[in-house]
Amino acid sequence: MSRDEIQQKLHCRRCGRPRIVNRVSKPKSDQVKLYMSCPVHSSEVVYTMPLSRYEQTSDLVREHVLLCRKCGQPVDIVGQRKENLMTKLSIQCPEHGGGERKINNSLLDPILSAVPVKAVGSSPEPIRTAKFCPSCGAPVPTAEARFCHVCGASLE
Repeated sequence: MSRDEIQQKLHCRRCGRPRIVNRVSKPKSDQVKLYMSCPVHSSEVVYTMPLSRYEQTSDLVREHVLLCRKCGQPVDIVGQRKENLMTKLSIQCPEHGGGERKINNSLLDPILSAVPVKAVGSSPEPIRTAKFCPSCGAPVPTAEARFCHVCGASLE
């Protein structure tokens, strides 16, 4: 399946708008499931792809993870929390407020790569690009930080 075919799957067949990827799971070692919905039609669509295809198209998936479920506009990641096999990403839409996305821990790196993490209620400048405390998931405010400012865990 080509990138164009994946791009088609990531758009609603009825209206053509981008689907929002709400959850990315890994039910088998060689498969990835995307749970998606259209901001207009709201019905959930599940798309299964080979892990190798996900690795080649994770940039496309990332774009659709970082969209508001209500309006389809870009959102900011404002935090993350690991729970068992999944990580919950806290997101913030400027118009509709907060929400979350669930990503399998083993599939998280391509989603977070080159995504600025923003502090809620701060200036639009990113705190740091996709760096989080491994213990509590709080965003790390500076590149020089050696300990988490929330839980005190070592960042080295």
